[in-house]
Amino acid sequence: MKVSIIGAGNAGCFTALYLSWYAKELDVELIYNPHIPPVTVGQATIPGALQLLHNTRQFNWYNNPVHATPKTGFLYEGWGKVNDFVMSPFPAENMAMHFCPHEMQDYILKSGRFKVTEADVNPKDVDADYVIDARGGTPDDRVKLISPVNAAVLGKPKWNTKDVLYTRCVATPDGWTFVIPMDPSSPSHEGSVGYIYNNEITNTFEAEKNFGEKFDVEVTRHLTFESYVAREPIIDDRIFLQGNKLFFLEPLESTAIEAYLHWTREIYSAIITGTRPNIKKYLRRVQNFILWHYQFGSKYDTPFWDYAKSLISTDETFNKFRDASVSMSWDKAIGNTDYGYAQWPPFSFKYWYEGMTLNKERL
Repeated sequence: MKVSIIGAGNAGCFTALYLSWYAKELDVELIYNPHIPPVTVGQATIPGALQLLHNTRQFNWYNNPVHATPKTGFLYEGWGKVNDFVMSPFPAENMAMHFCPHEMQDYILKSGRFKVTEADVNPKDVDADYVIDARGGTPDDRVKLISPVNAAVLGKPKWNTKDVLYTRCVATPDGWTFVIPMDPSSPSHEGSVGYIYNNEITNTFEAEKNFGEKFDVEVTRHLTFESYVAREPIIDDRIFLQGNKLFFLEPLESTAIEAYLHWTREIYSAIITGTRPNIKKYLRRVQNFILWHYQFGSKYDTPFWDYAKSLISTDETFNKFRDASVSMSWDKAIGNTDYGYAQWPPFSFKYWYEGMTLNKERL
């Protein structure tokens, strides 16, 4: 059975790599247009992507041709009203990574694990049993997901970020800023700091000015975005949308690649069993966990944070899982890693809740 993936961005590359490793009975092909360059924004993952690279390419920090940097979790700065800094770590035995998409694309395409074809094709014309459309771009028919942010100013840092072993998420009056540790030689170094904001509250000029005042950067790019999921993730029972063709959510918590891998597993199950997977439910859960971060506010009392705190989206499962997780002992919370809410086990809920409600300096 042949599966063709179209597109060689993060979504296409990681999908092809995962299927070639996990679903060895499939004939996997990746088709891409070589004239479309990868994005140069610095990227971050949670542990699943690094584990896949280790399993398929024997990636390690000594054998590191993509100039990736280690990631042990997220450091939230200025979020909530109780602590100046809140660390949201991964389990001690796990690690993730920061990387450049341009270098990662080359690394995965040269893995030799699947067929690579250079061509500009229409998914409906591809000769394969199933097609995964990861070409990027926004689907015409989409459902809006809830987010308080919709724009970014990217910058090249004028200081060394490489030696920090976590993604920094810094609250600002207009939203928050990501700082992704990148090797200065990497193409993504120029987009490794991003000022995330809402352009209906803060205009572009003000955002760039505030960015420059708070961070020592050279501004390189402006972006706008929306949060959404395709209304029909599967077309004609044969074509599965993936990547930005399927959804987009803001970068808080680095959810994208893990969502791509989750959907890839669901696609494989659908191919084998004939079932129809539901990615919308999963992505709404990702949305809900992200929005929960804003509910505690920040050290800034500004129109943005008033708006962000007003965006509440939960479901019965979220409420039950949150309440059970925060009331667990730490031994139980850390030991429960076999289940979770979307991408997050109980200890992730507990770390965030205690960081927002308990003064860590007094513990």
